[in-house]
Formats: sequence, structure tokens, C-alpha cells
Amino acid sequence: MRIAFRRKEDGAELVRVWSESEVVKVPENVGKYRINSIASYAFSNHKQVEDEDVEFFEEDSRAEEFQMQDLPLRCGANLLEIHLPPTVKVIGNYAFYGCMNMKVFHGTDEIVRMGSGVFTGCRLSNVQIDFYEGERSCLKEILTEIRYEIVATLVYGKGKEERFTKIIFPEHYMDAVENTPARIVETHYYGSGGEYRECFYRRELDYLKYDRMFALSGVRDDEAVTVQVALARLMYPVKLEDAARRRYETYIREHLTNLIKDCLKKLDDHENYALGSPVEIVEFICRMEYFERDVLERAIDLASRTGQTEVLSILMDERHRRFPVRKKKFVL
Repeated sequence: MRIAFRRKEDGAELVRVWSESEVVKVPENVGKYRINSIASYAFSNHKQVEDEDVEFFEEDSRAEEFQMQDLPLRCGANLLEIHLPPTVKVIGNYAFYGCMNMKVFHGTDEIVRMGSGVFTGCRLSNVQIDFYEGERSCLKEILTEIRYEIVATLVYGKGKEERFTKIIFPEHYMDAVENTPARIVETHYYGSGGEYRECFYRRELDYLKYDRMFALSGVRDDEAVTVQVALARLMYPVKLEDAARRRYETYIREHLTNLIKDCLKKLDDHENYALGSPVEIVEFICRMEYFERDVLERAIDLASRTGQTEVLSILMDERHRRFPVRKKKFVL
């Protein structure tokens, strides 16, 4: 990896990165200088003029060998993931502008300031934030720029007694529709993601407010999205109150047949959920004893007809464990 950086009074600002890998893991230091900021347009392909007032650092000690290689500049469509160290505190304007294939952003709670348009043109799907102190972060700023569904992995107590959760922020968008008879333009809102993105207080996620939004998700989002929202909270129950847990569990029980169908389809298509593999989802459902007997029988029939033997085995074990066939006794 080759890094162009600019010296600052308190460290170094990353300007550009050249790397063999489309997954970029920014180091904490360039030589004796600590990287504490990401320059504007650092990973964008819309930068009109390259900076000249920069220095270069080769992460590998074989500097001369790397200088002879034609390493690709990591910007725009050829960046898939970005991982920032806890030394980074500032991200400049439009830093990832046009990174249309970037799916993963990994940062920390040390990021205290983000410029405008940082993720313009991005379709992030996964965000991970490591918390070293407290529970405040830049997550809300990231979500504000991305209207698509985001799965956020939040790791609290990083490097200490770690605990983590995964939480889903659904997609949302709005559409302007002309009401000709009334001579007005009406704004129609789709998806619950806009409201979910407001569940923050002073840069800290408000789990209680988040859980209160579940009814709205049931109205505005597709069933599959609402099921995943519920599963995420049940599988990773950080600050989950009993009343909210019951609401989530009730929804899962009411939609179990469709969930099993979706799991089987995912297996056929060799796809996973953001929360885990379809098999892991089925195992969780069994472990939590969400199946009623009639629903379990339908699930077994579906798994048998689709030829998914691993899921079928799990479901049959669940039937044997929870609904064993009692042998008839005859008294002579």
C-alpha cells in the first residue's frame, strides 16, 4: 500500500491511497506521523486536480520494489470496503464521493466531525462502529446520507469487555405526486427508514425510541424487511425491554411460514442474510421455541419438498424435542 499524506500540526492527513486490494485498511501511522484525518475527495474519482503538496509513505518496508509496481489508485468504483483506525477523528467533504461499489464502512467513536456529502453516490449496506468510550458516534451522520437499508454493527467496550449488536435501518424515499384537481403537489413517503434515522439523542442511538418505531415498519415496509428488523433485535438484544421483546416475538410467530420459505429460497440461491446464514436463522428460531406444532409441520413439509436436507434435519430434531410422539400403552 502506498499513501499520499499531508503533514498537519497534530499529525497527518490522508490524501490518497494506492493498493492491490479493493479492501482498504488505513494504518494508524505513516512513519512517525499519526493519521488523524481523511482529506476531502480522498477516495473520490471526482477530484479534478491532484494535490502536489504531499509526501508519500510505503506501508511495506520494501519501498523500492513497490515504487516499481503500478498499484491502482483506490477511488470511485474500485473501492469495496474502508476500515479506519481509532486515530482518525475527521473526515473531509466528499471523501467517498462516487464510491458506488463500496458496501462496508468501518470506523470508530473517535470520529467527531464529518464534512458534507461524504457518502454522496455510495450504496453502503454495512456499517461497523467500534466504541472505545461511551456510546456516541458518527452513525447518525452516516445514516443521514444513505437512504438505502443499512445493517449497523455496534461494538461497545472495544478492547475491554466487548458486547455488540446488529441493528437494521430500513430503506426510505419520498416521491412528489401532482394532485391536479387540487392544484398542489403532494409528498408521499415510502419505507420507515426516515423515522428510524431520527432515533438518536446527542449522537447516541436511543434504543427505546427505535423499538417504538416497529409498528410503523409493519405498515410501511415489506414483510421481509420488518421480519429482519425484529430478528436483529431478538438475536442481538442490547437494551431490549420486555415489552418490545414480546412485540418482536409475536410478529415473528405470525410470519414464521413466510420466513421459512424465504430461508429456503436463500439457500437455493446460495445467499445469506446480513444477520447470518439461513441455517443460523432457522437454528435461532428453534432455540427460542417460536414454532407452534402446525407451523412446524408446514415448515418440515416445505424443507422436504425443496430438498434442503440440513434445514429438514434441524426442523425434525425440533419436532422430536418439543412434540414427541407418545407411545400408546395397553392395559391387559
